[in-house]
This record gives sequence, structure tokens and C-alpha cells, in this order.
Amino acid sequence: MPSRLQKGFTLIEILVVIVLLGIIMTFAMISIGNTQSEKLEEDMRRLLQIMRLAHEEAITNQQTLAMKFSSHGYALQRYDDKGKIWIRVTEPAFFRPRKLDEDYEIKLVQDGLGVSLTDKDSGKVLFYSSGEMTPFELSISLPDSDTDYRLSGNLMGKLSIEGLQAYGSNSEEDQQQ
Repeated sequence: MPSRLQKGFTLIEILVVIVLLGIIMTFAMISIGNTQSEKLEEDMRRLLQIMRLAHEEAITNQQTLAMKFSSHGYALQRYDDKGKIWIRVTEPAFFRPRKLDEDYEIKLVQDGLGVSLTDKDSGKVLFYSSGEMTPFELSISLPDSDTDYRLSGNLMGKLSIEGLQAYGSNSEEDQQQ
């Protein structure tokens, strides 16, 4: 009897390939999710430090500054008393405007009310030369994830992020500020 040539794959071979692809896709999705979460944590730490520097800059140079938030980023502004206008600050480089990941959900609350981030005249946290600042709570989260950070500031200029420490600080320092 002539031997039959096998053409195609057996059902078991196909099932093994599908299971292996499922495992690979699971690991890929887990690593992508962690990367986005780590990026958000990094962005929050950077924002906290920039806001601390802006607060110190306002006191040192006796000027009024504002951190203007939009739906996908933020920029530091300086109030010009002569022209009665807000001017975007771009120097030094760490004060340049920054875009955030488009997947982030950003919410700003001041005086217990949600603030529009699309209006050009709202969404500002003010830093005064006296050391005071606009009390606020900024929430940035990843949709379909439990990753959510809240950056808050009080009238006396204390800034903190729930559950995160700033770079180069310890928990005692964060509690004192």
C-alpha cells in the first residue's frame, strides 16, 4: 500500500500554537500596562518638582506665576503687570510647556468645583510672591486601570502626591512642606 502524504496540520498542532500565542499576548499586554503606569508615575513626579520650583521662583523673583493645565498638558505662565497679560515661560528648559499622554484623564478641582481645562482663562494654579498659592487637587488617571494619582496643593504652598515621594526627598521632607 502506498503511504499517504500528510497535508496540513493536525488539530493538536493548531491548538498548541493558539495556546502559545495566547500566553505571549498576555505577557505583552501586562508589560504594556506597566509601562503606561510607570510613565504616569514619572510624569507626576516631574510635575510635582516643576510646581515646587515655580513656587520658589515666584517667591524669589517677587512675581505671580501660574501653572496652566489643559486636557493634555501644562505650561507655566508669568503675569505681566504692565501689559496685564499672562506670558508663557519657556526658560529655563525645565519650565517649557509639556504635553502629557493623550490616554491620561486629567481633572482639576479648585474650591470643591471641577474646573474646565478647555477654557483659555481657567485651569490655572496661581503662585504668589507671598508664598501663597491657589489650593487645588489635580487627578490624573489611566482609563480602564486602577492607576490614579492626586497632586494637591494648599494655600501655604505645600504640594504632595498621594502615595508618591518626590525625587531626592524623604517622607519627613514631604510632610514638612
